[in-house]
Amino acid sequence: MAKKKQIPTLIDCDPGIDDALAIALALASPELDLRAITTVNGNVPARWAYRNGCRVVSFLGMHLRSPRPLPAVYPGAGRPLGGGRVDRKISVSIHGEDGLGDLFRKRKPPAPGLPNKNRLPDESRVASQGIESSQVIVSLSRSLGSALSIIAIGPLTNLALAVRRDRMALAGVGRIVVMGGAAQMPGNASSTAEFNVHCDPEAAELVMNCGAPITMIGLDVTRRAVLPSRSLRGGGEFRGALRDLVRPYIGFSKRRRGVDGVTLHDPLAVAAAMEPGLVGCLRRKVSVECGNGPARGMTVVDLRPGAGAPVSHTRRVEVAMEVDEKRFLRLFLSRLRAYRGWS
Repeated sequence: MAKKKQIPTLIDCDPGIDDALAIALALASPELDLRAITTVNGNVPARWAYRNGCRVVSFLGMHLRSPRPLPAVYPGAGRPLGGGRVDRKISVSIHGEDGLGDLFRKRKPPAPGLPNKNRLPDESRVASQGIESSQVIVSLSRSLGSALSIIAIGPLTNLALAVRRDRMALAGVGRIVVMGGAAQMPGNASSTAEFNVHCDPEAAELVMNCGAPITMIGLDVTRRAVLPSRSLRGGGEFRGALRDLVRPYIGFSKRRRGVDGVTLHDPLAVAAAMEPGLVGCLRRKVSVECGNGPARGMTVVDLRPGAGAPVSHTRRVEVAMEVDEKRFLRLFLSRLRAYRGWS
């Protein structure tokens, strides 16, 4: 049987507990050829996002049963397009002060001759300080064109800066999968806005209108992708580390929503990028509210009858409205077996 062709992929993220789980899924998935990870200001400040990205990739690489080349991690934008600051109150409640549930504060620097248990990963393996994320996004978009998939699971500032650098390059990629927004649900950062879009509405509006094929994986489907905490019981060292990672998220979910589990917002975007038919979409016009009122950051999806007629328009976006959550959870848990210490 011929080997299935891999999808060259770039992940843009703001790690983040569920960002870390999304990267874990991507690295464990043979369908994806993960070329680069770019980081952005969002769940944590930009310098922390970069550090977290390096730590997560190195940590996952230490535990993969079948080692593979690890993607380089690149630092990205530190401020939204229009300036201002990101309100991180909800992020701290969900992800902890450092963005990763203090997972790596409990670990120690590597020492010669000691086993891996509780060892701090060597970040230098994947660090690429000095090259901006938007440069990397443009470079890969130019060189790979329609073969490239971009999975954006943080605020869209880096992608917007890439659009400003070379709009045609971004318009020519095969697909941009955006974890963000909501079509028919309240927001989670405000009454109307999902967090990633709320962090930088101007960037989201620019990217949604850049001409690339875009799939929006919003709260309408991600809220249904919940990993029960019981799925992380038992197992070995790696599964124990994941329990430590998600502990603040599960605590938040219990307090806020009465749910004993972690919502897999970002991993669902990764899965949707590689699994045809996992999400059901409507092709619709999407606008982002960029005013300063209470609707700032709202994704306005035109759901009127007939609004999905096949008309050429750069704002037409594949908006996920349905998800096979059981299929997704089976996929997610099966891929975690690729890590030593899961079972």
